[in-house]
Amino acid sequence: MEEHLAEALAEFEEARTKLTEAGAAAARISATVMAKDRSVEATVGPQGELTNLRFPTARYRTMPPAQLASVLMTTIGSARAQAAGQLADVYRPFGPIPGLSPTGEGGFQELDWDTLFAPLREEGLPVPPSKAPTPSSGGALLDEIVEDDDAPGTDGGSQR
Repeated sequence: MEEHLAEALAEFEEARTKLTEAGAAAARISATVMAKDRSVEATVGPQGELTNLRFPTARYRTMPPAQLASVLMTTIGSARAQAAGQLADVYRPFGPIPGLSPTGEGGFQELDWDTLFAPLREEGLPVPPSKAPTPSSGGALLDEIVEDDDAPGTDGGSQR
């Protein structure tokens, strides 16, 4: 019995060390993307936050506002996708990431809560009720992100 306990403790310590290292690696994630027309360069951090925005040429000055906005959104979105891919790569060795397609190529997908909680249900343990997503819903995680982004005054800037 003590031998099994010691083995389990050693496995736990190894997993904890690996997770600590993964967390440190995740905190260092950064992705930089240059727009195809080289008008904008965007850098984001591990949580997809914009950490740098650069205009390497004067091309942005002659762009119509809608075109500049589109280039900015596309470039920042690409940088965020790269950072998310790096983050998935850091944590992939620990097993499947709930909500992320198995290859990571398909992006985030709606979680199947019934499947996720099935082992608990089989053991007779209480599980929270699952809520069916609405057709327009991008999932709970996306809802949280959108709600946080839409909250007035949360970015330290002025409210509209």
